[in-house]
Parts: sequence; structure tokens; C-alpha cells
Amino acid sequence: MKKILPISLALVSLFFFGCETNSHKEKSQIQNSNLKEEKDMSNLNLMLNEILKTRIKNISSQRADVSDIVSQYLYSGLSKNEIINLISKEFEILENVDDKLLIHYQKGEGYLGNRRDLYISLFFDKNGQLLKNISYLDKSNNL
Repeated sequence: MKKILPISLALVSLFFFGCETNSHKEKSQIQNSNLKEEKDMSNLNLMLNEILKTRIKNISSQRADVSDIVSQYLYSGLSKNEIINLISKEFEILENVDDKLLIHYQKGEGYLGNRRDLYISLFFDKNGQLLKNISYLDKSNNL
């Protein structure tokens, strides 16, 4: 009986330690997932801030090309699903076909020329990886 008790205690403690390690791994994975999502949203906000600060120099079209800014944040090689998950809360998806995704972001109401519309056309290869974007910021004067 004296020999069985230490062995039993050792087995119980190993089992408990194994369960605690498993639980810690699951919590770490959830925290890492949350941190990645927060980082992605932060990057998206940085992109939007940078784009909305862009000065529109073309008076006749009231439009500025912001493709270079977008490509810093939505870079080649990202999958279509990753991008959709990233932009789903902030952007409206206007078109979603196999090799193209057209998304829209609106800021302001248009009174006194404060409305800005961001249109981003994303083009994908046959595997759903981002190849390039064509993006522009449009100023609307709805007076």
C-alpha cells in the first residue's frame, strides 16, 4: 500500500500537469489570434488614415491615385479570404468574382465637400493570391 500511494500521486500530478499545459496552449492560441486581429485592424486604420490625409491635386476629376498606399498594407501574396476577413467590418464589397474584388469605403456625408470615397479594385491569381490593386480616393462635393 505504501508503494502504491506515491505512484498514484505521481500519476495524478502528471495528469493534472498535462491538462494544465493543454489549457495554457489553447489560451495562448486564442490570445495570439486576438493579437493578430487587433494588429490587422490597426494596420487597416493606419492605411485609412494615410489615405484620407492624401491631398487631391487633380481639381478636374477630384480624384487621387492611392494604389501605392494600399499596396503597403494589402500586399501581393495575401489570400482573398484574408483580405475579406480583414476588410469586412469597415468596407462594403461591391463586386466579388473569382479574380477580382471591388470594395468601397465612405467617410463623411458630402455637405460642404467633406465626403471622401475610397474605391479599391483587387486582382487575384487563379489560387486566390493578391496580384495587384488599383485604388483611388474620390472627393464628392454634393452641394
